[in-house]
Amino acid sequence: MLSSPASSCRERRVTSTSTAPVRWGIVGPGRIVVNQIAPALARSSGSRMVACAAQSPGKGEAFAREFGLARWHVDHQALCADPEVEAVYIATPNALHHPMVLAAAHAGKHVLCEKPLALTVEHAREMVEACARAGVLLRVGFYLRFEAVLERARTIVRSGVLGELRAISLARTGPALLRAGWRLEAVQGGALFDMAVHLLDLAEWLSGARLTSIAASSHPDRRDGLADDTIAIVGSLADGCQVLARASRETPHAANDLVIEGTRGMLATSSLRWSKTYHLRVVTDAGTVEEHIAASPGYALELAAFERELRGEPGLVATGEEGVRAVELACAVTDSIEQRRIVPV
Repeated sequence: MLSSPASSCRERRVTSTSTAPVRWGIVGPGRIVVNQIAPALARSSGSRMVACAAQSPGKGEAFAREFGLARWHVDHQALCADPEVEAVYIATPNALHHPMVLAAAHAGKHVLCEKPLALTVEHAREMVEACARAGVLLRVGFYLRFEAVLERARTIVRSGVLGELRAISLARTGPALLRAGWRLEAVQGGALFDMAVHLLDLAEWLSGARLTSIAASSHPDRRDGLADDTIAIVGSLADGCQVLARASRETPHAANDLVIEGTRGMLATSSLRWSKTYHLRVVTDAGTVEEHIAASPGYALELAAFERELRGEPGLVATGEEGVRAVELACAVTDSIEQRRIVPV
C-alpha cells in the first residue's frame, strides 16, 4: 500500500492578519486563466493581479495589457523573485508544475497549483515538503469541489440516507480543443492526469472512503507511449463500494454525469457540464426528491477560499497532501494499464 507523506512534511498552518488584497503572480496565462482565473481575480476585492510570466514574451505582454498589469516576466524564476508577488497561480502544462512550485517555495511565495500537482508521487511529495519548509501555503486546483451540486451530493451521501454505498459512477468529457497542443504530448500525462484525476479525487471526496485497488484501460494504449484520450477506471473503496470513472476528450456529445447507489437509495445528477442549472435526483423507499441547483463559479469560489486561508480561516481548497493522494491514485492507474492487473493502492 502506498503510504501518505511523512509527518515531517505536513504543512504548517499559514496565517496572516493583513486585510490587504492578495498580490498574485500568474504563471501560464492560457485558456483557463484568460477565461476563468483572471476575470475572477479582477472581480475579487480580496485579490489583485500584479504580474505574469509566459514562455512566449509576446503572450505575456498581451495578457498584461489585456488585464492591466504593470509588468510581465520572461520566466517563472523572475516572477517568483518579484517582491510585489505574494502568491503564485501555476497553470502551465502538467510536466512544468514541479520545478515551478519548488521555485515559488524557495522564493517564499504561497502557491495555488492547477491539478495535477505533479506527474510522479516523488515529485509531489517533494513539492509538499518544500512548501512546508518555507512556511508557505500550497493548495491544488480541484475546482470541482466547489460545484454546488457536488457539494450537495456529498452532504446527502455523508448523511447516510443512501445507506451503505455500493456503486459510484462518474464521467467527464472534454471539448475537442482539449486534444491539441501540449495535451497531445505523452509526457504531459494524457487524459488521465488532465481529466480523470478530477474523478479520482471526487470518488474519495464524495464518499469519505479511500480507494484500495484500481484496474484501468486506455485509448490509445499508454503502453505504446502515446497520450491517452479516453480512459476507464474501475476501483474499490475501503468500505466495499465499487467505483467506475470514465474520462474522454474524444466523445464531445457524451454525458458528464454522476450516479451513486446505496443499500437504501440512489442519487443521480444531470450532465454536469455546460449548463446553467443542474438537476439532482434522490430515490429512496420514501419516494423521489428532485432539486435544481445553479451552476457554480468554481474557480472564483476556489480563489476566494484561498484568500480566506491566507487570513487563517478554515481551509476548503485541496491541500498539498490531497494533491499527493490524487497523484498516487493516477500512478496506480498507469501501473494497472502497463501491467494489465489490479493494483492495490
